Amino acid sequence: MSKAVLKDIDSLEFGDLVEVAWLDASENTGQFQGEGYDTPVQSVGYFLGVKGRKTKHVVIAKEIINNKHYHYNVIPIGMIQQILIQRKNALKPKLRRVFKKFALKTMPRLRKKDGWCYGNRKKMVKDHVERLD
Repeated sequence: MSKAVLKDIDSLEFGDLVEVAWLDASENTGQFQGEGYDTPVQSVGYFLGVKGRKTKHVVIAKEIINNKHYHYNVIPIGMIQQILIQRKNALKPKLRRVFKKFALKTMPRLRKKDGWCYGNRKKMVKDHVERLD
């Protein structure tokens, strides 16, 4: 993870359309291949926030179904290689309300106890970097 990635995360706002390049865990069966542990992934979605108690994660909504349900990725910050902001404030007003409602009502435990974050991402990301140093 680079300082540029941390700067990009710090600049994100709820509803920004982002493309995240990151490394996922991998699993394989059969013979040991010696290389190929890295599993690069490109995820595109709407930024919802940063969460996590032990390690911080970027949360993005990927698929929106009938303006009510969605699939989301929770990506460990330490695995992110690059974040590209495709469009600022990209969520339509109705979807913005749906996602805010999700974050505030259905995940209150994450928002408080586990570090769900909208406002002070600078401090959260800075604390995460200090733990890595």
